[in-house]
Amino acid sequence: MGGQCEWIDFASSTDVTGLIADDLRQFFPPLEGDELGGSDGRPMLYAACLGLLFSGERRHRDTPDDGGGDERDGYDENFETTKKQPCGTSAYEAFLEIATFLLDEANADPNKPTEAEGACFRPPLHLLARSCRPEAVGFLLSRGADVNQCDAEGWTALMACCMPDIKSHRDGGPSNEDRLEVLRLLLATGADADASNYCGCTALHYACEGLNLGLIECLLKEGKADATLRTTWGSSCAGIIESKAQDDEDRARKCKDLVMAHLRAVGELGSLTPFLQRESSALRLLDLVEDVLLPASKLPQNETFENAGQAQDRRVAASLMRYLGLDPTVTIDGSCVMLEQDINTYEEIHRRVMELVPPAFRKVYRDCSPTDEERQIITSTNFGLRKSAVVSVDGIRRVDPELVMNQSFKLHRERGHIASQMELLTSLIVRPLQHVFAFAVPSRAVVEEIASIAPRICEMGAGAGLWSSILSRVGCDVVAYDAHPPDMNSDSTNEYVGTQSYFAVKKGDATSVFADGTDGRALLMIWPNNSDHIDNPHLVFSDSGEDSSLSPAWDLDCLRKYHDAGGESVIYVGERECKIVLTEGATGGDCGFCSSRGFQRFLEEHYILHTELVCPQWWMKLDDVTIWKRKKDDC
Repeated sequence: MGGQCEWIDFASSTDVTGLIADDLRQFFPPLEGDELGGSDGRPMLYAACLGLLFSGERRHRDTPDDGGGDERDGYDENFETTKKQPCGTSAYEAFLEIATFLLDEANADPNKPTEAEGACFRPPLHLLARSCRPEAVGFLLSRGADVNQCDAEGWTALMACCMPDIKSHRDGGPSNEDRLEVLRLLLATGADADASNYCGCTALHYACEGLNLGLIECLLKEGKADATLRTTWGSSCAGIIESKAQDDEDRARKCKDLVMAHLRAVGELGSLTPFLQRESSALRLLDLVEDVLLPASKLPQNETFENAGQAQDRRVAASLMRYLGLDPTVTIDGSCVMLEQDINTYEEIHRRVMELVPPAFRKVYRDCSPTDEERQIITSTNFGLRKSAVVSVDGIRRVDPELVMNQSFKLHRERGHIASQMELLTSLIVRPLQHVFAFAVPSRAVVEEIASIAPRICEMGAGAGLWSSILSRVGCDVVAYDAHPPDMNSDSTNEYVGTQSYFAVKKGDATSVFADGTDGRALLMIWPNNSDHIDNPHLVFSDSGEDSSLSPAWDLDCLRKYHDAGGESVIYVGERECKIVLTEGATGGDCGFCSSRGFQRFLEEHYILHTELVCPQWWMKLDDVTIWKRKKDDC
């Protein structure tokens, strides 16, 4: 998990050694002026550094390094062999001879960058710093190389040394001792530890991404690096380390402890803690999605598409409950005990899920922009931005702030903007839970208040009957109906809940149920539907442009039949148009996700609002519980 470092390839497929040799033969003697520019835009000194970088030569070490970051298991002390160049000298000796000639005799500029296409005007020192060859870096610095010279994208030699994609010692890369020696050389020469590149990353950020304890410690102690800095995406040093914990949990813990101890020592931890906690929550949420929810949502080989949706919902809900530390058997237990040990299971799931989601994610930004910290919490875990919000101008990468915002936030109807991740979280968390349990979350407080006001209830469109089950457990006399009840013996199952049932839900619609009156029961309707064409224009026509994809507005028909049968009380759970605030300049009204506009208008026209109750809400929803009494003069 997490974003990988970025570095344009240093070389083409051209043989580097041959390139250097050909340039020298062509122009020697003498080497003058522009002739030092080499070929393909690469200065000859740059080409020499490039040759050393790709030589693969490493110094012999009889014992493994003890610095953080190297993989030491299975270390082979005979692994390293010194590659020799055709002339019989080592790669470093060949480099030193060529570089000495170019700098001391031909007066080559030690800071002249390459102009090769795609190389971003990178100077020679960057290549040597990336190769982590202390002797080569020291040599070039002694000849006047600018330790803080950056390329066109802002990369520095210090960043090059700390790149997390540098091979480990056992895989043929530099030893951690060499990396630390190069780092100290650069810092001692005045390297700016807080310099940042085009995406706001510093050398410390890259050391954290590589979980390199030695580099992190050196940058903090000797380089006085600022551990409070965040990248353009909003990632902190601690957050970057946490995002890489799956690579090596123990090493990540040590690195994070070091960073946190440093922040505490410099007096920055207190002010930074709230952000770090929210960033950590966002990262754990990402882990939940990638490690639990996405695998659970995949279609098993033995599962057909006909029953895939319902089985998938149950599988995702069960995986989520196990992650939350709850028993998933309550969703399949025939007794359907939902109030075990005074805990309303669905309410508890909702509470724990909402604690996982940072407030910045749950907020709807209406006629306002997120704060810097809110934006950073949202963008730090949106790894798709690392490519999509980066633009290239003449081969030079830049982060486009407008693209970052446009791809991080999406319009939520006309209510405002939401974090783009919330669409995925809704499909992976909310929808499966709504299909397995209920569309609205019944809290104990709400259920008990309903029972005190309306002890006799008829629920229509009951689905799996969760609300009826819980109401009956607190003493209500409840009957429940659905046009397609969850019956295992029926050929027509409920498209949302399948055969899952928490209560004895009978087959029936308003025509049959209220044919002989209401039996003095209050009508309970929970998220009946919203088939209003104004709110759902995308569903009015199918792809063919002919048939409406909107289901019938049965909620209005049901309410009318209940009213005509003499119904006195209505309990409605869902969004209401009067509670929904839209953005300035909205093109039309919004009566919500939960019921049709006609249903709400009829309710307001013929009934008086008696009680408003606050119920648990999922993000981006404004549903509540309202109890209505028939107007006395409405006969």
